Amino acid sequence: MSDSRSDRIRVLLADGTDDSGEIAAALERDTDRFDVTVASGIESGLARLDGTTDCVVAGDALPDGTGLDLLRAIREQSSDLPVVFFTDAGSERVASEAISAGVTDYLRRGDGAERIPVLADRVRTAVEEYRDRAARRAELRRSDRRLEAVFEDPKMLVGILSPDGTLRKANRTAMEFIEADHDTLVDEPFHETPWWPDDLRSDVRQWVDRAAAGEYVEYEADHGHVDDDYRCVSGTIRPVTDETGEVVSLIVSAWDITERRRHERELRRRNDRLNEVARIVSHDLRSPLNVADGHLSIARDGENEHLAEVSHALDRMEELVGDLLTLTQQEERVSEIEGVDLASAVEDCWRNVSTTETPPRVHTERTIRADRDQLRHLLENLLGNALRHGGSDVTVTVGDLDDGFYVADDGPGIPDADREAVFDSGYSTAADGTGVGLSIVQSIVDAHGWTITVTGSTAGGSRFEITGVDCESRQSTPNCSGVS
Repeated sequence: MSDSRSDRIRVLLADGTDDSGEIAAALERDTDRFDVTVASGIESGLARLDGTTDCVVAGDALPDGTGLDLLRAIREQSSDLPVVFFTDAGSERVASEAISAGVTDYLRRGDGAERIPVLADRVRTAVEEYRDRAARRAELRRSDRRLEAVFEDPKMLVGILSPDGTLRKANRTAMEFIEADHDTLVDEPFHETPWWPDDLRSDVRQWVDRAAAGEYVEYEADHGHVDDDYRCVSGTIRPVTDETGEVVSLIVSAWDITERRRHERELRRRNDRLNEVARIVSHDLRSPLNVADGHLSIARDGENEHLAEVSHALDRMEELVGDLLTLTQQEERVSEIEGVDLASAVEDCWRNVSTTETPPRVHTERTIRADRDQLRHLLENLLGNALRHGGSDVTVTVGDLDDGFYVADDGPGIPDADREAVFDSGYSTAADGTGVGLSIVQSIVDAHGWTITVTGSTAGGSRFEITGVDCESRQSTPNCSGVS
C-alpha cells in the first residue's frame, strides 16, 4: 500500500440519498487510494471544496438542488475539476445538459453495489487526466517564465515578427530604445517602425525577406532614435520553423554597440594623429637631421672631441626616429605570411646592424612562415641588442628549437630579476638604449601568435627563444620539427 500523499485521490461525494455513506465506504474499500468525504447538499459540498479535492461525484437527489446545479456552481470556480455524475436520472435531456455544463463523466447507478468498481475506475481515469493536465500547465508556466526571462533581457532588443515581417511583439528594452507605444506598433510592417531611419527601410525589408526564406541574417546598422542620438546595433534575424520545416515566425535580436563604435572612432582619430606624427618624423624631422649630418661631415677636419659627440648625438637621433616609426607602424604588421629562409634573413639583418666582419653563427636550414618585413624588424632588434650590450666582438648564434628558433650571444647577459621586464617599452640596461627595441620584438611575436622568452645562454650571455613557429614544409602541423 502506498502512503504517498501525491498518490491519494481525494473524492467529494455529494449525494442526498440514504445510501451515500455505503457508497463512500464501498469506494474506499474498492481502492485503497481513495479518501472520500460526504456532503449532503450543494451548499455543504461547495464549502468542502478547499483546493485539495481531486474529483466530485455528484448524485441528482440533493436537498437544495440538483446535480446540475452543483456542477454549474463548481464550474464557476474551476473549469476542469473532474465531476462525475452518479445518478438514477437517465434521460437524454439530463445527459445533454450535463455535458453542456461541463461534466467529466456520466454513470447511471443501476444496482449500486455492482456499479461501484466502474465508478471507481471512472474516478481514477478522470483524476489521472486532470493531474496530467495540471502538470502540463505547470510546465508550460515554467517554460513561459523562462522564455519571458530570455525575451525581457535588459541588455538585448528583441522582437517577434510574422513571416511577412509584421511586428507581433517587442520587449521592454526595445521599446525604451524609441519613443513610441507598443500597441501602436503591433501589426505594423517591421521596416516601417520607428527603429529604422528612412535610408535603411529597404535594407530591413530585404533582411526580413531573406530570413522568411530560411536564412539566418546578421546585420549592423545605425538605428533611428529619439532626439536623433547616434545609436548603432549589431543584430540577427533568425527564422523559427515548425516540424515540417516551414518558417512560422522570425525573431529579431540586437545589442547596442554604440559605445564600442565610439571607442573605435576615437581610436581611429588617435591613430590618424599618430600617423601624422610618423609623417612628420619621417619627412620633416629627418630632413634637418640629414642636413646637420652633411654639414658636420664638412666641418670635421681631423679629430675634434666636440664634433665627435655631435656625430654620436645625430646617430642616436636617427636610431630613435627609426624606432619611433617602427612603433607607429605596428598596426600594419603581418600583412602577408609567406615562407622565409631563416638563415638568409639572419645574414641580411646582420649586415644592416653590424659593421664587423664576424658573421653570426647560424645553425638552421629552415623556411619559416612569417611576415618578411616584420621578421626583419624582429631579427634586427635582437641582433642589434646583442651588439649594443656585448660590443663589436660579441658572438651571436641563431639555431633551431623543436617549434621555433633562438638568438643567443656571449655578452654580459640579463640579470634574472630583470628578465620579465626586458620587453616593457622604455626598459634598457644600456646607457644609450632607447628601451623600444625589445618592445617591438614582443609586438611582432604576439602578432604572429608566437611566444618569446629570455634565458641565459651557455656562454653566459642572453638567449631569446621564439616558439610556436610554423614551418613552410610542415603547414599541416602547428610546429616545426628540429633539434635544439
